[in-house]
Amino acid sequence: MKEHEPIPVYHPTPSQTRLATQLTEEEQIRIAQRIGLIQHLPKGIFDPGTEPSEKKVKECVICMLDFVYGDPIRFLPCLHIYHVDCIDDWLMRSFTCPSCMEPVDAALLASYENN
Repeated sequence: MKEHEPIPVYHPTPSQTRLATQLTEEEQIRIAQRIGLIQHLPKGIFDPGTEPSEKKVKECVICMLDFVYGDPIRFLPCLHIYHVDCIDDWLMRSFTCPSCMEPVDAALLASYENN
């Protein structure tokens, strides 16, 4: 008996959870656009550097774990940083920064229009 791949679960709104097969065409388009926008957010590798700074970000506010040298991180337009997996999952539910609640898509779209 062949095992089936699990059907991806998406969040058309932050409080709704539906299987990919249950999404309307409009919701599928919105989620595809959201995935595309997330992929355009800059990524990097966490490197605390050698300068001790009181303001230096030490933990991902989503998972509450300290950043470790080499962790894959993503930068939001508001300059907050998060683990890539944490923020990508967050942004699939809500397109706002979890720290400052700044809408990510508006800032992202504005930065494209200015280029």
